[in-house]
Amino acid sequence: MPKLIDLTERKQLIAQATWKIMLQQGIEDISVRNIAKEAGLSLGALRYYFSSQEELMLFAEALAFDRLTDKTSEIFQEELSPLEKIINVLMVFLPSKDELETEAKVRLIFKLHGAHKKKEYREQQDVALQAIKNIMSNLILLNLLKKGLDVPLETDRLINLLDGMVLDTIVRPDHSTKEQQRKMVVYHLNTICKEDVGG
Repeated sequence: MPKLIDLTERKQLIAQATWKIMLQQGIEDISVRNIAKEAGLSLGALRYYFSSQEELMLFAEALAFDRLTDKTSEIFQEELSPLEKIINVLMVFLPSKDELETEAKVRLIFKLHGAHKKKEYREQQDVALQAIKNIMSNLILLNLLKKGLDVPLETDRLINLLDGMVLDTIVRPDHSTKEQQRKMVVYHLNTICKEDVGG
């Protein structure tokens, strides 16, 4: 008897097929036809789940953001030191050549595509920026930031560092490992934190 797949699971599989095309061919080459082919569905079956390509793209973007949010939430529940949690949360947003996770790359592609299409940037929907704002707030609450820092500037500096590192993994996929990325994150945190972050 064939395995039954529920509606949510099927929509997620279609979104993942969309991500795969985005990463292999680029967002401009996405069509419902090649998404259906990648997902192993007919066009009619795909339209059962998504009435338009725009609806599908919005779902694919939201799924990437939700998965990143879930990963960061899980890290904050772990029994780790506050600084170790912060490092691990930042690492969620950094795919590398040794990792097949794609959500971090997909997040940046959607962000860049929105800018290309002249869509208004919605800061509250940028899951990485929101995570970094939370991290900076936690560093302040824990009294771990060096005195006299310009917190908004440091927040921007950290999101730019992460986005740049993700872009580098897209442009040069064989360049950086998780270990190298972690060293860069720790190095950056050591420039803004009172105590040595370690690594």
